[in-house]
Amino acid sequence: MKINDMGTITTPEEKMDAALEVLDQARSQILTLIDGISQTDSEKQPSPDEWSVGEVAHHLLLVDQRHSKGMMTQIAQGPGEDFNRQQVLRERSMPLEDMADVSKSGKGKAPQGTQPTHGLVLAELAEALRQFRLETRSQLLSHRSRDLEDLWWEHPRFGPMTLYERICLIGYHDLKHLAQIRRLDDA
Repeated sequence: MKINDMGTITTPEEKMDAALEVLDQARSQILTLIDGISQTDSEKQPSPDEWSVGEVAHHLLLVDQRHSKGMMTQIAQGPGEDFNRQQVLRERSMPLEDMADVSKSGKGKAPQGTQPTHGLVLAELAEALRQFRLETRSQLLSHRSRDLEDLWWEHPRFGPMTLYERICLIGYHDLKHLAQIRRLDDA
């Protein structure tokens, strides 16, 4: 699902389903991959400034927690500043789905509060990633019939995005780190 396609979907239910599909597919791929990695291998760092698989998994959990809290706050507060969707898309530096490709989006710096801890148990991280995503999904689904297109959030790099775009962004973020985990697993 591309963000630009989101404008062609008309009902709130279809918008939520499309956004959650991006989220679910990405997380499924992450979990399938890390489920096959041993604890020993999950702690290997290719270099002192690169994260291990376990650290990537912990980072993903911290990002999920941060975004979930932010989205629930956004839903509770209701509409804030209004943006022109077409103008936002024209002015965006790149399509959001390109965030999944580090060659297009570049390597970012993890925001404060999302830096991982080394040496955590990978199986526990995987279970936490599963459970937290299920909880977030359930919370979002409780708002499925409400149109959340008017709930904007300001991303520090991509600028304003709707709540549906924010949901997709989390999935694209997962995919970016999926490629990183694959590289680490192959090393």
